[in-house]
Amino acid sequence: MRNFFTIVSFSFLLLSVLSCKKEEQSVEIPPPVINKSDSISMSSGYVNEVYYSFANGIVQTSPRATWDIAFRTSKRSSSILINDGSGVALFTYPKSDTNGWATIDTNGLSSWKPMYNDPDNWENGAFSRNAKDHPDYGWAIYNDATHNLIGDSLFVIRLRDGSFKKLWMIKKLSSLDIYVFRYANLDGSGMQNVSEDVSSLTATDFSGYSLQTNSRVAFEPVKAGWDILFTKYMSVQSDGSPYLVTGVLSNDSVIARKFYPVALNYKNYAIGVWDSTRSAIGWNWKTFDMNTYTYKIADSTVYFIKPLNGDVYKLYFTAFSGTATGIVKFNIEK
Repeated sequence: MRNFFTIVSFSFLLLSVLSCKKEEQSVEIPPPVINKSDSISMSSGYVNEVYYSFANGIVQTSPRATWDIAFRTSKRSSSILINDGSGVALFTYPKSDTNGWATIDTNGLSSWKPMYNDPDNWENGAFSRNAKDHPDYGWAIYNDATHNLIGDSLFVIRLRDGSFKKLWMIKKLSSLDIYVFRYANLDGSGMQNVSEDVSSLTATDFSGYSLQTNSRVAFEPVKAGWDILFTKYMSVQSDGSPYLVTGVLSNDSVIARKFYPVALNYKNYAIGVWDSTRSAIGWNWKTFDMNTYTYKIADSTVYFIKPLNGDVYKLYFTAFSGTATGIVKFNIEK
């Protein structure tokens, strides 16, 4: 009898253990919440821009004032940026089409409207701001037969050093991913004819070019490696006038949501619509206090960001030093 009860007791105990293990295996363990306080520095005068990954931190710090224009590397893109955060401005020449290249003059330039990159759309660079519906892409007309973009406009461009050049985006050979363009001093001297092949550079979103040194500039890390960019860029005031700001731009594949007013421990990011614009985070998470000459961080403001890998991160800013050091402090939570 003792052996029977021993066997029964042992069997019951074994079944209990197995049952507990089965229950333990069926329990879903939530992913860990990762909280992190971090900071970046654009340095004094915001001379640098900082590419940041929520998973890996700072990816690259690049001097901003090294390029004047930048070509989007996708074969299907027409976007050409200007470095508007470093003082570059673009003017469509109003007196002639491309036939007027040899006779460009800048009389009345002060009345010409400068063009800047669209603060909300990477695809709408400054050169595209006069775009209409297809086939008119602003600086060029799409050719149905060849699929190339043929430049139909002349431009005057103010460079980072304040000098001016005339510029003609002649064409983009779409299938080859080659931009062909010409630029010179306003009097025609120093003319450069360039064929810029960006077909091998598609790991980055844009490839820069300096009209001052006549050379390509690699200013951007691999586009799959960063989520947000701390930089200076041209935004737009409520009256439509351009306004230079310091803020945060998103990678083209990153989406975000802003919540205000909420507590900083707010977590319900599923409410509302994701914002896919370039400046979903933007610049107005801070204000300048004229009484103390310091920046104050907007209270009760939380951002949720979904980066390239599909994770979701909460972001809120804690400090901004201003032009003295260009330091931004923030908290992130996965």
